[in-house]
Amino acid sequence: MSNQAVVSSITPTAKAPRNFRIPSVLISSAMGFLLIAALCAVFANVLAPYGYNDQNLLYRLKPPSFLGGPQGHYLGTDELGRDVFSRLVFSLRFSLIIAIAGTLIGAGFGTLLGFLAAHFRGVCDEALSALIDFQAAIPFMIFALAALAFFGNSILLFVTLLGLYGWEVYARLVRGLVLSAKELGYVEALRNLGFHPVRIYGMHVLPNIAGSLLVQITLNLPGIIILESGLSFLGLGIQPPLTSLGLMIGNGREFMTTAWWTAVAPGLVIFLTALSVTLVGDWLRDRLDASTST
Repeated sequence: MSNQAVVSSITPTAKAPRNFRIPSVLISSAMGFLLIAALCAVFANVLAPYGYNDQNLLYRLKPPSFLGGPQGHYLGTDELGRDVFSRLVFSLRFSLIIAIAGTLIGAGFGTLLGFLAAHFRGVCDEALSALIDFQAAIPFMIFALAALAFFGNSILLFVTLLGLYGWEVYARLVRGLVLSAKELGYVEALRNLGFHPVRIYGMHVLPNIAGSLLVQITLNLPGIIILESGLSFLGLGIQPPLTSLGLMIGNGREFMTTAWWTAVAPGLVIFLTALSVTLVGDWLRDRLDASTST
């Protein structure tokens, strides 16, 4: 039996059989959208016809060009005459960078704590359990709002807060996977040969659990995207002159009845991005379960 087969058996997603499979056309569509979103974020400077802060008050709240608005403003303009399409591609870039950075911070922090708890056990294990209980007892949005209100807003603090979201999921998952891996013959053999624990965990255990971690990252990323958008919507996330998808919705909510495109366009991008990442995450989980059950 492979190491992946052993470790996957302890994960909650592998306990119950999944009778429903996502249609392949949805998976392909989700992957295609994520590819397009990534390309738009990377090449925002090329795709955007205007700067995301370029203002023209003569073109305030103009509709998209396909609805009779001025040519060159494909998705219309906002309350300051800024091109919505240009702001959208730059907002997508900033939101994805922040969400991915926060996800990686949370995954790294949780993985490290999971390894430490599984290796030292005892007090370290109990301390991790206490931290997880503390995290679960306080709604994270309340914690984030309090931290931003107390310490002030900055990009570094904001990304760090996003990184703290969901770390306990990685810690709990990694702890269980490492404890199972330690019972396998190859880990015991490496230990008897005198290999340092850091080398055993980093070069042999971590690669074997990387698949489960990747799945968890894809399942946590939509939550990070929505959290970033929610905080920015409330004015506690990304601050002008920068822009983000949540900030665009926050600015456009006052004009929903007269200029709906200012909020609908970024809202639709958030929805499709979160949905696409979730679909891909479910597909990866199914593939991992299928490969480890054979």
